[in-house]
Amino acid sequence: MFRRSFLSRLAVLAGTSMLRASPGKTILKPASDASDLGEVAGAADELLQALQSESRKQIQFTFEDLERKDWSNVPNAVYPRHGLAFGKMPDAEKIAAHRLLAAITSPQGYLKATAIMGLENILHEIQPPQERDKFSPDFYFLSVFGDPRVDDRWAIRVNGHHLALYLTVIGGKASGTPAFFGTEPATVQHGHLAGLRVLGAETMKGFALRNALTAEQAKLAVLAEELPPDIFTGPGRDQALKQPAGLAASQLRGSQRQLLESLIDEYLGNMQPDVARAYRKRIQADGVDSLRFVWMGSPSPGRPIYYRVHGPSLLIEYDNSLAIGMKVKFNDPNHIHTILRVPGNDFGGDWLRNHHLERHSR
Repeated sequence: MFRRSFLSRLAVLAGTSMLRASPGKTILKPASDASDLGEVAGAADELLQALQSESRKQIQFTFEDLERKDWSNVPNAVYPRHGLAFGKMPDAEKIAAHRLLAAITSPQGYLKATAIMGLENILHEIQPPQERDKFSPDFYFLSVFGDPRVDDRWAIRVNGHHLALYLTVIGGKASGTPAFFGTEPATVQHGHLAGLRVLGAETMKGFALRNALTAEQAKLAVLAEELPPDIFTGPGRDQALKQPAGLAASQLRGSQRQLLESLIDEYLGNMQPDVARAYRKRIQADGVDSLRFVWMGSPSPGRPIYYRVHGPSLLIEYDNSLAIGMKVKFNDPNHIHTILRVPGNDFGGDWLRNHHLERHSR
């Protein structure tokens, strides 16, 4: 009963989010830098204290370990993960792990992340018998890099099928990217959860912006009718998109601009609130006008699509073009990949460079 009620509330959250801001309201308003990360450090400490020694060996790495930047969005059977699996934790440890997951995300982001993990149960049910053991909420892994209690450089990573979340802290400043959210199925087709859309708002807001464009604006935004095979900047492809393309935000007017900001805010709204506020401030400082919007595919809801929002301090990609289990494009898409990146500052890259410069200059 709790599971059904929980996911029903999530369906309302994901599928019926507002598509428009109030007239005259700017969503990307300036805010202060990330300030209070004590809750995250406290949650990490609580988890580390709760772990048995063998579990702690699996979860903890040095900050310099190359493992820190390693992630994937495919099932663990295809790309084995390192870290401590949720399925290997007894209840007390799992409760502490969920407190940490909630601390590195927003309430909205936590609901989406846990629902994505829950979709593994549906994938398990619909697979051929020989494939079912590859899909389970147990195959999500938590890793801690450095010691949040004493170090000035540390990071948290949660990774598994269709979910990769980071919080990196360097000298009191935090990065929350890369952040990958995916869903398979995008819309649950059968059973008591039929109709559930975990990333429904990301889909609806994308279509709302595309269909608000004039014919002339669409000529600039739509780069192709044919879709790419996936998002461009997936695992190990951080630098795949360097030059923003498409329709400039400076060419959007009135409600079009509000729809763009609402779309961006859907992605930022998944992040730890202090980090999201700092990113909004950075986008505002660089100028929302510097962002560009790209669309590929049909403007008709229910068809396969790709979109992108790209600028100096923001990169969002969305692709929904594969049916479950299909290797080719399909006209009834039900498989979403999304990613949020901050060019130059994924994994705290900017903060780490500045940190090294400050230490070297002393």
